[in-house]
Amino acid sequence: MPTPRIAVSQAPYLRDADAALARALTHMRQAVSRGVDVIVFPEWFMGLNPVEVIPNRLTERLSQCARELNVTVVTGSLRTLEPETGKKQQRGIVIERDGTLAGSQAKLTFHPTERPWFEPGTGLSPIATRWGRIAVLLGLDAVDPDLWTQVGLLKPDLVVMAVSPRTAAEKTHLHELTVTRSLELHGSVVLSPLTGRFSGTLYLGGALIAQDGRILSLTEDGETVLMASDPEAPLIQLGVTDVSCYVPLAPALKEWAVDPKQTLGPEGERKVILDWGALRAPNLLAAGRDLLALANDNPRWAALAPARPHGAQELTALLEAGASGAYAYPGLDRVLAWADSVRELGKTLVRYRRPLLVHTGPGPAPLRFDSPALWDEFLQEFPTVPLVLLHMGLRSPYLEEAMVLAERHPQVLLETSGTPVPAIREALASLGPERVVFGSGGLAREFTPEWNKMQTLAPDLSPESFERVMNQNARHLFFRTTDGLRTLPEERVGSLQRLS
Repeated sequence: MPTPRIAVSQAPYLRDADAALARALTHMRQAVSRGVDVIVFPEWFMGLNPVEVIPNRLTERLSQCARELNVTVVTGSLRTLEPETGKKQQRGIVIERDGTLAGSQAKLTFHPTERPWFEPGTGLSPIATRWGRIAVLLGLDAVDPDLWTQVGLLKPDLVVMAVSPRTAAEKTHLHELTVTRSLELHGSVVLSPLTGRFSGTLYLGGALIAQDGRILSLTEDGETVLMASDPEAPLIQLGVTDVSCYVPLAPALKEWAVDPKQTLGPEGERKVILDWGALRAPNLLAAGRDLLALANDNPRWAALAPARPHGAQELTALLEAGASGAYAYPGLDRVLAWADSVRELGKTLVRYRRPLLVHTGPGPAPLRFDSPALWDEFLQEFPTVPLVLLHMGLRSPYLEEAMVLAERHPQVLLETSGTPVPAIREALASLGPERVVFGSGGLAREFTPEWNKMQTLAPDLSPESFERVMNQNARHLFFRTTDGLRTLPEERVGSLQRLS
């Protein structure tokens, strides 16, 4: 089924139905002039329309315009009259691009103030269209978990949430819900809220279009026609890639894990996930596959393969299965970085052109295994393997060792988590922004402090340089590029070729 280009009409509430209709037709023309296939309207988009059986004068005008413009229309709630029972209902309708009425959905859940005036519908059904099956959730239906369970069983191609937030907290919740549901359904979900004052309440707007966990377009308020942008755009427009996101697989550690449903804000962007506990697992291959399964369920995530000394065979299998690179801490096995068993891992990474993230600085291993300088011989032998030094060494004297190692080997990148701000500032000045990558240090609770720490450095960098550190460097390394391979930033390829 092709993916339609979607627009959302967001405008302040108008009481007069004819004025609201004129504006709706104008928004349809604006949207189609920009190549839209489907336009979605919010609750009460037609004001206080007459309570009539559909089709009627107003819906016929919408159908006529849909036919003229060759666009599919999904409306928010209209006041309607059930022809057989005479019940007053609120219904959303779907009009095909040839002007025919594809179907309608009655609202099922009402506020107490609405219950005396309207009868609920009898169930939820998808509406078949040229663009697949569309489910329409009006008002409180959009936040009912039981109805979402039904939606999941219906497997729609598009879900429209015609619901309107009254507070900033409600708007944030609806945004989270829209993106999360699109991720769960692996489809498109549209939030089409009302703006302006209606029935004594001020509604805030905040239309959003999400597809498979991606935010394609987002607007806050005002009279706009919101357009879906490129599906390959950044998942969250802020554009952060966290290279050290810790997802503990052990049940006892789940409370510290990163939430896969986190969808908004910088922590909702791309993550490179790993689990240090997997390096202790009795079955390294099974633990690595568990990480890959998590990443496969979330388009924001890329998984690294756990790599242990003497584990080249397992590493090969995990890279073949789609791991974006590897992570290692040979000190946990009391093995030094220049050992033959570690060099075998390097040979595997060279074949698959994948990076390696390594722990540096004080950790659970004996201190003699935590020195960044131990990786010098590995880097000399494998100059085309990008090496990311977690924590940048963390504290002196390891910080100084990490800096020397990075100055000596152009394939070394320094990761920021746990690192003092002056050390990061020195690395930026000495190595440049293309050699520093943002990481949160792993646990969910650590993201905000690490993000705020990097904000203190933003005034020292150009917007382009800050974007490099917070997003682009890690995306080049760990997420697929146009040729299907993960590569270093282009300006560094030449230096690596000269070394090799």
